[in-house]
Amino acid sequence: MTRFHNPSPERVHPPIAGFHHQAEVNSPRWLVLSDQFGIRPGGHVPDDSIEQLVIALDNVRWNLFAAGLQVRDVVKLTIYLVGDIDMDRLRAELARWLVRHKPTLSILFVAGLVGPSFRVQVDALAVH
Repeated sequence: MTRFHNPSPERVHPPIAGFHHQAEVNSPRWLVLSDQFGIRPGGHVPDDSIEQLVIALDNVRWNLFAAGLQVRDVVKLTIYLVGDIDMDRLRAELARWLVRHKPTLSILFVAGLVGPSFRVQVDALAVH
């Protein structure tokens, strides 16, 4: 079982973008996903960062399904970004993918990823 918490607003600032500060896990089953890139099954990597994000999130979803899990089982997302990106579009795509689920979230801007065409990488931690 996973419970999400936010400390008292008198003690810690509210989470930015409506996510949670922490997730408490009382479950024996963990799934760790790393290096989900915006690569289509045929190997195509689009130029658009947001399109890469959408594909990477879909890849996370397919990995979750393969393990018998769902998006609501995600307790932590880490998104690595290279270069300029439209953060409003990013937030909209995340909200669409998560529906009403609000796991913990880190978004990091990095100098580069595994190859020059990659602009987005998603890592996820899920528990069930």
